[in-house]
Amino acid sequence: MVAPTDPRILKLASALILAGGLAACDQPQKQFSYSDVDTGRVLPEPKFAAREKCYGIALAQRNDCAAGKDTNCAGTAETDYMPDRWKYVAMGECVGLGGSLTEPQAVYKSEK
Repeated sequence: MVAPTDPRILKLASALILAGGLAACDQPQKQFSYSDVDTGRVLPEPKFAAREKCYGIALAQRNDCAAGKDTNCAGTAETDYMPDRWKYVAMGECVGLGGSLTEPQAVYKSEK
C-alpha cells in the first residue's frame, strides 16, 4: 500500500490519531489493590524453591551475584568452572553436577 501524499489526508489522519489518544487518556483507570486489608484474608508467605550455592560449576560470565571474595555482582567469572564462583542450583543437585557446597579457602588467581 502506498502512503497518501495529499497534505489534507495527512492532517486528517494525524488529527484522528490525536483525538483517539486523547480519548483513551480521558477514561478513568481502575485501581487494583492486593492488600489483605481489602479482602480480610491473610495472604500466605511466599514459598521459595529450596536451593543452594554450588561452587565451581558456573560458566564464564554466568555466575550468580556476590560470587567470590573480590566480586560483588553476577557475570564476573572470567573462565568456566572457576572454583570460587558459585551458581544457585536446586537442593541436592550440586555434587551430581561436579560442584562443591563449600567455598574454597584459597583465592583463585586467573592467568589473565
